[in-house]
Amino acid sequence: MQIGSIVQSRHIAVPSGALGIVTKILGDMAMVTWYAGQPGASRELNTEPFFISDLIDTGDLLPSKRISSPSPSLH
Repeated sequence: MQIGSIVQSRHIAVPSGALGIVTKILGDMAMVTWYAGQPGASRELNTEPFFISDLIDTGDLLPSKRISSPSPSLH
């Protein structure tokens, strides 16, 4: 599991069918932004911390944005 991982949970606080994106990892906890369904294609629910042991990694990652290289500097 890493930042950008798409996760599920059977924890009572997570609605059935919700998927989340891990936004931060700190020790044995992860900050997760939850969505009603597929992240980016459904309504955002909330963001809250969860123990990593309560999360199920789907094996999918949020596509990372390509970072364009800066323009050459003029001296």
